Amino acid sequence: MKLLISLLLIMVCIVPVSYSQVDKTQMSLEVTKKYQLNVGMLSQLTWKRKTEGYVDGKMVMSSLSSVTLGPDGKMQTVVIQQQSYVAKKRGLRGAIQQGVVSDVNEYVKNAIILVGKYIFLSQGQMVDLFNKGTLSVLGNSLQAEGFNLLIQGDRLNFKFDRNTLLYQSQEISTVMNGDPVKASVQYETINGVNRVCSVKIDLPGPKVNLKLANFEYAKKL
Repeated sequence: MKLLISLLLIMVCIVPVSYSQVDKTQMSLEVTKKYQLNVGMLSQLTWKRKTEGYVDGKMVMSSLSSVTLGPDGKMQTVVIQQQSYVAKKRGLRGAIQQGVVSDVNEYVKNAIILVGKYIFLSQGQMVDLFNKGTLSVLGNSLQAEGFNLLIQGDRLNFKFDRNTLLYQSQEISTVMNGDPVKASVQYETINGVNRVCSVKIDLPGPKVNLKLANFEYAKKL
């Protein structure tokens, strides 16, 4: 009997705690307040972003960009350098290849912009996520899951630190021109600033994988 009670107690501790009785709007406003303060600190910084693109497991391009946040909280990027690892062909084949590479680059650019919209949600969108989604506690994380937030068919799983209410990670599943797009975003907090440290994006055929890494954060001059 004692063993049964012990097992039941362990199961209760393991099962995620629901936030169904918590004021979701208030919780979303608290998270958003923290988020807006953090965006304010990020807007005072500039950083580098390295992007690597893979097709069927082979690296086909890389780029280095300078990134800042504008007054509207949206990312502003300037490409510093870009390199293609695809051997160039001559003549008509080369022109066709160049067109394909150009299409892939545009595809990649649009995917990054789309994922960025989920990374930097507005206050209203954050409130919608909390109100329409499901909140639960898993260990030291507050987990918010939602559907159809920005695009019909998208699915989100965002995790926040329970104590600081700052981002820990984002799992994003969305759609671009009918194609599924999946992204995994990891965060770190350094010197009080919560920031994206890495992003992985998976796109369909041709099988395209993107890896983004942010580094060299510095105060704006």
